Amino acid sequence: MMKTVYLQNWVLKIDAERTKKYYDSIAVEEGCLCIYCKNYIKNCETFSKEVLDFYTMLGIDPKKEGEFMEFPADTDKHLYMGFYHLVGEIIKRPGNETKKWDDLNIIEIDNVKFTFTDDLDLVPENFPKPVIQLEFEVVLPWLLE
Repeated sequence: MMKTVYLQNWVLKIDAERTKKYYDSIAVEEGCLCIYCKNYIKNCETFSKEVLDFYTMLGIDPKKEGEFMEFPADTDKHLYMGFYHLVGEIIKRPGNETKKWDDLNIIEIDNVKFTFTDDLDLVPENFPKPVIQLEFEVVLPWLLE
């Protein structure tokens, strides 16, 4: 069931139950299993309660990717960017005339930056409609051996 959610200056209609049902139906192994994605997935276990609660509220399992991309940030840190899909629609953006990653549009929880878009990429064929995309950016340590 679609519910209206207010996140900072965003107004969304989301169906967290249908989103969760989709993520529950796929395995972590269905995503990319390169060493960089494995490191991101390992880092998901260290996310703060606030970050995990944000994902849970949206119905998203952060270990199951829409898309993860890694860029070396410095010697032991790695910049990850990517996105997840969720069932919903954007009712109101904070800044309609601003770029997606403008500060006005960013929701920052601990060290993770989030924004929403309806410019969709790589939506699985069987993902329930309507779809919006949650994009993220985070710098994480290398946790794998």
